[in-house]
Amino acid sequence: MADPGTPGEENPPLRLVRTTTVAACEGLLAIEPLLVPMDADILEALRRSAAQPATRVVGVVDATGRLVGVLPILRIAEAVLVRVMPETLLSDISDMAGVQRFGHAVEARTAADTMLPPASVRPDATIAEAFRLMHGRHLSGLYVVNADGRPTGYIDLLELAVAYLGQQAHSPPTTPSSDAGPAD
Repeated sequence: MADPGTPGEENPPLRLVRTTTVAACEGLLAIEPLLVPMDADILEALRRSAAQPATRVVGVVDATGRLVGVLPILRIAEAVLVRVMPETLLSDISDMAGVQRFGHAVEARTAADTMLPPASVRPDATIAEAFRLMHGRHLSGLYVVNADGRPTGYIDLLELAVAYLGQQAHSPPTTPSSDAGPAD
């Protein structure tokens, strides 16, 4: 998408998002990864999430430390609350898939029972790629992993947006092209 005032040139904020790497932004965010083993009790995952609320997606790792899944905090809360208030999730059931999700939530006891497939990016991925992945997976955060698939960091959608806006506030404003003519 070109800036209307500069034909053929990309808008500087868009260029920044498309070219800035995750590694460059990790330093702007002071959010520590929150990792649990696959066999972690879901109640323990909930307690750890409550103690570290800035991390909105818990990473699940195998015995070698590789990311094998993710647990959005909403999913953790649902897995706990369904045991004491099943009616909260029953109201959302409208098809067979909903029945299956409810049954799975009722039976979930460990992180492995509750987790979603892993969601991660490499440090050399762009912020735009990270945003697309979060949006596509309906997640508010992602893990940054090394070549072996071991988490090295965490990036958060809200924190990235705030950091991006903060960077924009400190950037010089873009001016329309002088071809636009005088303003009325």
